[in-house]
Order: sequence, then structure tokens, then C-alpha cells
Amino acid sequence: MSKQLFAAISLGFAIVHFIGETVWHLKYGQYLPMLIVDYIAIGLLLVSGSVLLKTKRSPGWLCGAWGFEFCLNYRTFFARMEVLSQGGGDAMTQFEALVLGSFLGITAIFFLLAMYFCYEHEVDPNR
Repeated sequence: MSKQLFAAISLGFAIVHFIGETVWHLKYGQYLPMLIVDYIAIGLLLVSGSVLLKTKRSPGWLCGAWGFEFCLNYRTFFARMEVLSQGGGDAMTQFEALVLGSFLGITAIFFLLAMYFCYEHEVDPNR
């Protein structure tokens, strides 16, 4: 996969995350700082993906954005799993855990890809 394709996919993921998070917030509500942290992750993906697409440089920015996104998904997924493992939650919590678990897998893969692109850039900055 090329860095440009990776950056474009990152932008697409950020847009999907933004739409999903905004719809969820408008429909169900959530504690505002939790929405803001999601918007920070989205902003990081949008800025770093755009910079990489335009300049073909700074893959570290995108690596940092995916790392933040991965940590955010990790935390939210296991928060839902904790509730479920203690016998709490409902069908919505189970659905959230399923969606968040899927996103956790996706973000883990893209975080690893971003780390590879950073390594590749360190070995040969012209790539």
C-alpha cells in the first residue's frame, strides 16, 4: 500500500468516525468531554492525512494520529467489556462493544501500518 492510499483511507476513516460520533451524540447524548476527545482524534487524522497527501512527508504525524485513535478505541472497548463482564449492560452495550471491537481491530492494523511507514521513512526519507 502506498503512503498516499494510506493517507486517503485515513481521511475516509476520520470522516466515518466524525459522522458516526456526531449522529450518536445527537441521538443518545454523551458527556461532552468524551465527544471532544473523539473530535481531537478525528482532527489529528484529518490534518496528518492531508499533510501526507499534499507533501508526501511527515508520516510520523499520521502514526501519532493512529496511535491516539487506537488508544481511544482500546479504552472505550474495554470500558464496555468491563460492564458486560460484571453482568451489567443491555443490548445497546453489547452492540457498542461489537462496533468498538471491530474498530479496535481496524485501528490496530492501521497503527501498525503507520509505524511501518515511519520506519520506512527513517530508513529512506525519499520513499
